Amino acid sequence: MNTADGTQIGHIDLRSETVVVLSPEHAEAMAHCAARWLQPVSSIETDGTAAPVRDLAANVAGAAARAKRDEVHSSAPVLNLIARAFGMKTDERAWRIGAKGEREVGDELAKLPTEWRVLHAVEVGDHGSDIDHVVIGPPGVFTLNTKCHPGGRVWVGEHAVRVNGHPSRYLRNSRFEAERASRLLSRSCGFTVPVRAAIVFVGLDDFKIAQQPTDVDVTTRRRMRAWLTTLPIALNAPQIDVIHAAARSSASWH
Repeated sequence: MNTADGTQIGHIDLRSETVVVLSPEHAEAMAHCAARWLQPVSSIETDGTAAPVRDLAANVAGAAARAKRDEVHSSAPVLNLIARAFGMKTDERAWRIGAKGEREVGDELAKLPTEWRVLHAVEVGDHGSDIDHVVIGPPGVFTLNTKCHPGGRVWVGEHAVRVNGHPSRYLRNSRFEAERASRLLSRSCGFTVPVRAAIVFVGLDDFKIAQQPTDVDVTTRRRMRAWLTTLPIALNAPQIDVIHAAARSSASWH
């Protein structure tokens, strides 16, 4: 493939389903083009001058949290096993439960109709941040922040979310996550991509909504699909495909 002035930027190998990028600044454009030819793109490679561009559609729900759990566990495996046997609260336990919650939410998202697109464990930036789930469908684009609190109690108000009676930073963090995703996807797509933040709770014993926040949707795993599929339509099929092509490229998130 060449630019308008004849500069070669890369090529697509349809047989091996591989995209080779010769010019890193054109990686996103190559990913968009490849999405029209390959379903799905197996891999995107560079000429070695930049980090490989990965297809995030292959990510598994909870992968980032599971990797963090493994890292924490490996630092003190015996102590963590003892703590687990006695039901003690540790960082290893928190990451393990978090990964389980993300997998459960991922299982629910897999039941969405075929016109929906879902990405999991999307790494953002270069400092270990990730988005649990990016959901793209007829109602728009959503970043889902999974929170697993086995046996927990959650109260939702317009300006606050309380867990077991204690205030949380979930609303603020979810807003930031969606705003960042909107900025990055808009840059990659070349047009404004609004992104809605959502918090999805897993494993609760009690969930009460006094008033939904205006800019963050708060729901549970069991209510999530019904909520998503009853929202008004905002995107058509070609728009979903273009945004998904950008979102599945790791280059879009840096």
